[in-house]
Amino acid sequence: MDELLRFGKKVAMRVLLFPLRLIPVKKNRVVMMNNLAKTYADNPKYVTEYLLAHYPGQFEIIFPVNDMEKYAYLTEKGVRPVKFNSFTYFYYAMTAQVFLSNSGGFSYLPLRKKQFVVNTWHGGGAYKKCGVDMYNNTRLFRADLKMSAKQTDVFMSTCEAFTREVSRSMLVPREIFWGVGMPRNDMLLNNNEQKRAAIREKLGLAEDERLMLFAPTYRKPDDNYFKDSIAIDYGVDTGRVCAALETRFGGKWKFAFRYHPAVVNRGEFDQGNVLDLTDYPDMQELLVAADAMINDFSSSMWDFMLTGRPSFLFATDLEHYVATTEVYTPVSSWPFPQSTNNDDLERTILEFSEADYAAACRRHYEELGGCETGEAAKLICQRIYDTCFKK
Repeated sequence: MDELLRFGKKVAMRVLLFPLRLIPVKKNRVVMMNNLAKTYADNPKYVTEYLLAHYPGQFEIIFPVNDMEKYAYLTEKGVRPVKFNSFTYFYYAMTAQVFLSNSGGFSYLPLRKKQFVVNTWHGGGAYKKCGVDMYNNTRLFRADLKMSAKQTDVFMSTCEAFTREVSRSMLVPREIFWGVGMPRNDMLLNNNEQKRAAIREKLGLAEDERLMLFAPTYRKPDDNYFKDSIAIDYGVDTGRVCAALETRFGGKWKFAFRYHPAVVNRGEFDQGNVLDLTDYPDMQELLVAADAMINDFSSSMWDFMLTGRPSFLFATDLEHYVATTEVYTPVSSWPFPQSTNNDDLERTILEFSEADYAAACRRHYEELGGCETGEAAKLICQRIYDTCFKK
């Protein structure tokens, strides 16, 4: 019944918005939709930044957000923030030449064939299952996926495994996948020490401090996809981690954590002297600043792997998560040293081998058919420009 209601709402929205198709499409209007959190972040942000820098004044860029006051500063950059799900948002979405999203969730919009729709997705590699592989593989759910798939012109991909699995599970034609990587990962591949220093200064890190970033993904109550995303007691001993890091790598280490942006029950991370970066607006900047990372199942492990810096997998509920969430690439083949308790986490840090880790990461990248170019933003912006001005 719930599934029928959700699908019915989307069909109703398409009917209600259909009259907006009578309004002409504006050829230089671009809507950048960060559907993950309705914030100025992720791939839509990095495509926006490239357009602003390399095509100044040529595009009307619309960025839907939840908090208009927080993102009012975007107007100074030349970006127009609009309230997500407002009439203004729907008007711009339906009249934009380009609609770019980092998720497949735009089936409620009756977009036109003349509009250019780009899906950058919001994670690299091929890890957590999605689409019909993860959720109810019912007729209604497949119909919902097909509504978005039929409207998509380009689906950006970070590796061959992603293209293969997501094409099938999201019912998207394989020929529209474009293996050039994600725009948000360009700066992780193109090392910029000046930018790294500036971010670290913004975080308040001293020159001699090294940063361990803990960035776990969300969980679902009762493993139900349709419920809100939540945080759990992740169980990491931050003191032991920092002591092990100082023993193995030297220097002073600062421990920081960042909740997944979809988590609704954020609270204090009760682990003593740690840096709370949950509200820091840009995860990719934190990956640039970090000297090491602890992850569980977040796809940011793929992103951080591109830097070559140490990444560790730690999850007390690893077996349960894999059994209930399922993954495309077996966890045993991931290149990150793995642990399910603090004793093992401490040991994997103390026994960390740079050479073994580098070899494992290379092997993993090749096995998944990695295709990050470091120029994803440039390449998609060229497509956007050509679509708007060279028709």
